[in-house]
Amino acid sequence: MAEKRRLSRRQKKIAVLTRKNQLSRLLGGNPLVKAGGCAARTQGLRRYFVKFFKKMGKSAHGWHILWYNLGMELLGARRFCRLRRLRVLAALALATAIVYLLADIPAVANAVFVGGITRGLTWLIGRITNFIPLSLYEITALLLIAVGLACAVFLIVDLCRKRFGAALSLLYRLGVALLSVLLAFGLLYAPLYARAPAASAFGLQITQADAASLYAAAEYYVDELNSLSDEVERDGQGNAVCPYTFSELADLLNAAFDGVPGDYFAFYEVRPKAVALSVPMSYLGITGIYFPFYAEANVNVNIPDCDLPVTMAHEMAHAKGVAVESEANITAYVLCICSEDVFLRYSGLMEGAARLLNELPEAQFETLYDRLCEEVRQEYRNVSAHYAKYEGLLDRISTFFNDLFLKSNGIPSGTRNYSETAASLVALYQKITAEG
Repeated sequence: MAEKRRLSRRQKKIAVLTRKNQLSRLLGGNPLVKAGGCAARTQGLRRYFVKFFKKMGKSAHGWHILWYNLGMELLGARRFCRLRRLRVLAALALATAIVYLLADIPAVANAVFVGGITRGLTWLIGRITNFIPLSLYEITALLLIAVGLACAVFLIVDLCRKRFGAALSLLYRLGVALLSVLLAFGLLYAPLYARAPAASAFGLQITQADAASLYAAAEYYVDELNSLSDEVERDGQGNAVCPYTFSELADLLNAAFDGVPGDYFAFYEVRPKAVALSVPMSYLGITGIYFPFYAEANVNVNIPDCDLPVTMAHEMAHAKGVAVESEANITAYVLCICSEDVFLRYSGLMEGAARLLNELPEAQFETLYDRLCEEVRQEYRNVSAHYAKYEGLLDRISTFFNDLFLKSNGIPSGTRNYSETAASLVALYQKITAEG
């Protein structure tokens, strides 16, 4: 009995050492989890464990043979898993490369993606996320920050403790996640960069704007802005007050999109969402963001009311198939300026006039700026002061990465693309005056 008890303790001790030390060194974790991707390998491991415990104690030579065979089986499982992981990464990388290559061909992008896969997937995802009142984008952003920090900590700990198997396993999972995100972006958004300009949907004839036409257009927007100023309700500081709720404003803009002839813009309704963490977003210099993975147009509500309609229309334009930032801007300007609603027109004219005034020489700028009524000039000062409060390091970092993102998607001017709308605003002025 005593010998049997000693043998049992020995078996337990060896089993514990085997599981916690030797096998984890081979695979960087639990062997039944790491090597368990293949049923045959898992069964092999279990078979050796059974033989190991049955023959334990019969002879030292037999124990070493079993241990050697077990090690060989685990080594084969590890090699098999490495090959399997390489195949998974290679397959994802190949699929991503094919999607981006096809998305860069305008004919294929428009026929296969814009009019088919991209629009269909966006519609399907949007049908689900529209019913969720919360911004899934900001929840995801917070989770990604937490997960990213946790992964960095785990990776550093694994490397410091020389658990290279576990570190490689973590890097593999991160690689799969990154390639999956790139593939999803290639299906949901990247093909939209190859579309025709949004101006074509409005019948605008874009030409190189000369100095005379630029000044005439700016003068028109300034005069229209002055004429609307008295019709807008203002608060005690002179800021225009939006007469609609967030949802009502979205309804007005959805109706405006529906009124555009043709099928350039997607047919489905877009329900923009107000971001709860709008103040932190302001420090990042972001007034709105479209998140294609949820087909979600997110709007920073910590902005002046006069900017809200144009900002919301801009993000909704992204959701309806416009990727280029300047094209989304001109879409928002046209919808607001041509609207019959006073507040939407005021918002569009505030943005349009500011864009064109900034394109003029200093003398012409001063002439037209002085023609603005005092209420409009005060609002421009208030808007500038509002955004100036949030400028700083975070804003510059955010702008830097946004610039890289835009350039990587084929926009050479990067963040300057937002303001490249002067020619389109001139074309809109010419169309409005031509139609009488």
